[in-house]
Amino acid sequence: MPYDGAFTRAIVKEISSLKGAKVEKIHQPTKDDLIINLKKDKINYKLLLSANPSYPRIQITNINKENPTVAPNFVMVLRKYLQNSRLEDIKQINFDRIVEIKFEGKDELGYSSNYYIIIEIMGKHSNIVLLNEKYKIIDAIKHLGSDINRYRLVLPGVDYVFPPNQGRINPLEIDAQIFEDLLEKNSSKKLINFFSETFLGLSKQLIFELCKNYIDKKIEELSNDDKFIIKNKFFYFIAKIKSIDFQYILYTQNDKLIDYYIFDLEDYQNYQKEILNSPSELLDKFYSHKDVQDTLKQKYSDLIKLIKASLEKNIKKIEAYNNKISECQGYENFKIYADILMANQYSIKPNQKEVSLPNFYDEDLTPINIPLNENLNAVENAQAYYKKYAKYKATTELLEKQLKEAYQEQEYLEGTLYNIENANDIETLEEIKQELITSGYLKQKKNKKKQIKSTPYHYISSDGFDIYVGKNNIQNDYLTLKFANKEDVWLHTKNIPGSHVIIKSKSGFVSDQTLLEAAYLAAYYSKAKDSTNVPVDWTLVKNVKKPSGAKPGMVIYYTNRTIYVTPDESKIKNLKKIE
Repeated sequence: MPYDGAFTRAIVKEISSLKGAKVEKIHQPTKDDLIINLKKDKINYKLLLSANPSYPRIQITNINKENPTVAPNFVMVLRKYLQNSRLEDIKQINFDRIVEIKFEGKDELGYSSNYYIIIEIMGKHSNIVLLNEKYKIIDAIKHLGSDINRYRLVLPGVDYVFPPNQGRINPLEIDAQIFEDLLEKNSSKKLINFFSETFLGLSKQLIFELCKNYIDKKIEELSNDDKFIIKNKFFYFIAKIKSIDFQYILYTQNDKLIDYYIFDLEDYQNYQKEILNSPSELLDKFYSHKDVQDTLKQKYSDLIKLIKASLEKNIKKIEAYNNKISECQGYENFKIYADILMANQYSIKPNQKEVSLPNFYDEDLTPINIPLNENLNAVENAQAYYKKYAKYKATTELLEKQLKEAYQEQEYLEGTLYNIENANDIETLEEIKQELITSGYLKQKKNKKKQIKSTPYHYISSDGFDIYVGKNNIQNDYLTLKFANKEDVWLHTKNIPGSHVIIKSKSGFVSDQTLLEAAYLAAYYSKAKDSTNVPVDWTLVKNVKKPSGAKPGMVIYYTNRTIYVTPDESKIKNLKKIE
């Protein structure tokens, strides 16, 4: 995702059209994101600034984000200084991924004053900082103290210092002679390292494009013709960057988003391309799904933490049960010892520590050594072994029952975690949350909200059969136990967390093609989504039962068959989906 200096230049050019726009509202929908609502010529715009460590950016957006009920401190500070101000200017700092936005507003006494927002688009080090006209920090979305960053502080009242650029230079400010001199000066470096260590704002993708056919070569290993080709290619891209001659390209494969950029890259020639009208439209399309997923995961992160903690606890429980069962192994021998001692009680002398007697449970009557307590007689030793046998047997049976329940709980928790991590709407996550309350993992809050219901996925096979896929365990139970008829077909990945899939039969008939397509759906909507040769069990619904007391989504089945498929998103996309 090359949000580099070149892409930043394109974004800044686009946002420049909003100069003079009035700040109407400011929101902070997540801990890392800001939305500044602007109005210009009676048209509303939303300016997104994101310090998200995974995909930081600045852009104009059309995506609506849900705002928290209580505004965070940082957005309250922004409202104090920027509300009703005007966007006066926007510029990129030195071809880096740093953007400065200038606002003209009023100070606390009502006098005209300038304020600045600096957004640093730098991966996990991204930040959004509010400055006064003297470049002193008023506040930041992320504070950096001396314990985190020794080079500079990002704290209220401190002078703002730009992030270090490691001595790299702006590639837009050099000519051909300087480029040749830099090549000569860095002749011992690999070409790819030369570009990344010398210049600001060049993404890995663009550097790979520049170094095509020379990836592993040092500069000193290049011929004069090679250097000439590289120099021309470099200044070809520099010329396009200077003139804002960009294409806004979205790369996809089988409808899966791969990457985006402003140049058509040779390494991406095998992907499908979609050309968008602006850099912001491109980012909206690329990040819309990721933003929804990120917002949902952030909102329901407590569920993920709860399930992971429960899983960890359960795994430790399984380990403890297995260790204890191992300690009890061979308890049957205690009964054998007791029986042999009782049969030979009159031949055993007092005060013996061990006795060797024929083992009548062995066809050959092979002698067996039996340890004895010298302070007990033969009968008392036998009784002690009977008690030990009964104790170890009862313990083993109890532990085996508990171990089975623990494995079932592990299966349930892994399936629930899969459902949470793959949910893409609030309704599904609310159902999972209610399921966890019902199962005793979560406590019901007193101010219970009205329950929102989601619906299973509904597909139509190429042969015209209805196929339904559960999004969570509540839906899985509903589809299998209430919705489906006995002659419908039920599918599920074998011993792998995933969705229940139901094919609605037609008078008891389901085509082979539909069965295969349903198997693809079962594999795709499972934890084995990215695997190959995934086993999918199928049987008639009448063969699927829910044991008494079983957790949501847990069933047993018999007389099944197994299909092996490799999940393929393109095959899923080809099926008609009923929204």
